[in-house]
Formats: sequence, C-alpha cells, structure tokens
Amino acid sequence: MISQADAKSIAALLAAVGEPTRMLLLHRLTDGPSHVGALAELVGAPVVNVSHHLGVMRQAGILDDTRAGRRKVYALRDDVYTPGGGAGILGTLRKGGFSLVLRTEEAAAKARAKMAG
Repeated sequence: MISQADAKSIAALLAAVGEPTRMLLLHRLTDGPSHVGALAELVGAPVVNVSHHLGVMRQAGILDDTRAGRRKVYALRDDVYTPGGGAGILGTLRKGGFSLVLRTEEAAAKARAKMAG
C-alpha cells in the first residue's frame, strides 16, 4: 500500500506527462537539457505553449530549469529520471515507488505487439 503523499506525487507525475505535447517534450529531454525555443521547434508547437507545458512538468517535480543568459534551459531531474536501462529504453521516471519506463518507438511497438498476443 502506498501513502497518501506518494499517491499525490504519482498522480501529479502522471498528469504532467499524460498529455501528447508533454510526452513529446519528455522524450526530447531524454537527449539532454534544452531551451524552450529549441524544444518548441522540435515538437512543432508555439513557444508560449511549450513554455506552459514545461512549467506544468516543472511544478510536478519532473524538470529543473536554469538560466543561460536570456534563455531558460530545462532538464529532467536527476532524482526522478535515470537514463538508459537496456536495449530500446531511453530511461525511467521514478516517483513515490512508481516507475514509468520511456522506450524508443521501436521498443514500444514490440512491447505492444507482445501484449496483443
């Protein structure tokens, strides 16, 4: 059984990544820190929208942000994200006893096919 605090923490993590643009941003950030403008270009969304999504993920405790001149640079938090973990695995998010494994598209497709039978 998990604690109430862990349940809230896990729910915040799931809500923060449970949106398509935020999932794209999360996958892009597995490559390393990046600034808002570069991330917006990579996911094909307006900077203002990407900034909002990154703020949601930061508030959920998934991201850290730092200033690099006039730019804000976002990175996955070391205490939440562990890179790698095997073939086809980008990394793992961990919070409150919960793990979310981030896979490459190819590995995810294989996993879906295996689950389908």
